[in-house]
Amino acid sequence: MKKVVAILAVVVVSVGFYSCEKDNSVEDTQALYETLETSASDTHEGDGSRGGN
Repeated sequence: MKKVVAILAVVVVSVGFYSCEKDNSVEDTQALYETLETSASDTHEGDGSRGGN
């Protein structure tokens, strides 16, 4: 059982390293955050509608 857990841990760490992209620039990351902030602030709060009814 210890071998299975150790192998699984190595696989998970390997996938984690593989999924990290090295070629992202700071500008790309900043643009993503700005897009997410804009999307989050585009909600229609306070208009009194709940939708669905």
